[in-house]
Amino acid sequence: MEQKYKLDYPLIARRIKEAGKLTGLTQEQLAEKIDISTNAVAKLENNLMTPSLQTPVNISNVLSIDINSLFSQKSNVTGSVADEQFLNLLQGLSDNDKNFVIHMITGLIHYKAKTNEN
Repeated sequence: MEQKYKLDYPLIARRIKEAGKLTGLTQEQLAEKIDISTNAVAKLENNLMTPSLQTPVNISNVLSIDINSLFSQKSNVTGSVADEQFLNLLQGLSDNDKNFVIHMITGLIHYKAKTNEN
């Protein structure tokens, strides 16, 4: 049987680890929020354990990321995990708040350009 879909567990492990770091959650905090042990989170992040189907669902809910970003074998199908989290955060903002974020990012880009010139 030809497999159209195949789970890439090392990729899922890397993306879970990346998503956790981007949110600033420790393994302990993530474990508590998804109701598994800290040891299990460490094993998931290091590809030493195969997650149940519910675990990535819980992780994506807690970290506010699209579950497809954990499973997709294509890079940048939905962007990086950081892109996904950024877009999710923006969705809840008013237009004024979004304009403020744009202003802050523009300032950061200009600041970085000036510091790289020196």
